[in-house]
Amino acid sequence: MKGLFLLVVSVIILGCSAKQETPESEWRHLYDLGMSSFYAKNFSEAIAYLYRASRKAPQEPKVWNALGITYMEVGEFKKSEEAFKRALQSDPNFSEAKMNLGILYLRKKDYREAIKYLREAVSDETFDKKHVAFYHLAKVYKELGDKKSYLENLKKATAYNPLFMEAQLELGSAYMDEKNYEEAHKLYRSLIDNNFGSPEVYLGLAKALYEMGMLEEAKEALRAVLENKQANNLHRSQAYELLSKILIKKQAEKLRERRAEKVKATKKVKETSFGVQIAAFSTRDRAERLVRELRDEGIENLRVVESSGVYKVVVGRFQSREEAQKELERLKELEIYGFIVEV
Repeated sequence: MKGLFLLVVSVIILGCSAKQETPESEWRHLYDLGMSSFYAKNFSEAIAYLYRASRKAPQEPKVWNALGITYMEVGEFKKSEEAFKRALQSDPNFSEAKMNLGILYLRKKDYREAIKYLREAVSDETFDKKHVAFYHLAKVYKELGDKKSYLENLKKATAYNPLFMEAQLELGSAYMDEKNYEEAHKLYRSLIDNNFGSPEVYLGLAKALYEMGMLEEAKEALRAVLENKQANNLHRSQAYELLSKILIKKQAEKLRERRAEKVKATKKVKETSFGVQIAAFSTRDRAERLVRELRDEGIENLRVVESSGVYKVVVGRFQSREEAQKELERLKELEIYGFIVEV
């Protein structure tokens, strides 16, 4: 009977122990709940969960980083700064916290500190969000009125991640502000050719074409905006406004002037070739190392192209986008993913 009693007690104790969470599972559970609330934009609930997680794991840098981001979203800049610095106290090499601290200082208009932390983030070769850091570094220089550094860092943001649409659209807008319509046209055209034809992209393309005097092409781009189911009222309003300008301009022109304008626009079109960009590095050595590795695997026609301090690894030199597209599909079959670029 005594043995049976001890057996029952042991089962109860083991059962209770199985239900108890370890300290790590406790803070991870709270962290996951906090991030779920954050993405649902329930910031009060997110802060509550993440703060509790930070009590359970005061040395866990990603908890403090998440708490800092959430505080920043609600304008609690002092608490946000403290949280990011706690993350860096736990892990001085945590580049994501450095980047977020730089973004916070950008919002606080403390541009010197913003540049400091964002530069530290982009200097980390292991950081996989370097494109985001370059993008916010560009925004700092925009606020400082340094147009050259603004454009350089935007270009790096898009070079490191050509699919980073926020940076691509801002770079297109920057080209338009600089009246560099050809570069804007090239950027928007490249996005569309790579299946990123959102209403914003087609609208940007239409504006660039209009400024270049290519009115018929601009009308086609506007039609793509108006036929796009994702276009909202603002997109449609801007499209109709630009369309009105085009019609007025066409009515005011004589036939000879229209023909001369088309000849002029045609002369602006430069002969270009196309390639498939498969990687980008901050140093030539790393780019050339990848070229050697790929050549050893049988990939030919590789070269390194330098642009704005970024060393791109490009496959091929084709006379048409269609040929480049075929090469892009061939590389995909080899599990090598790229992006069509003009070279």
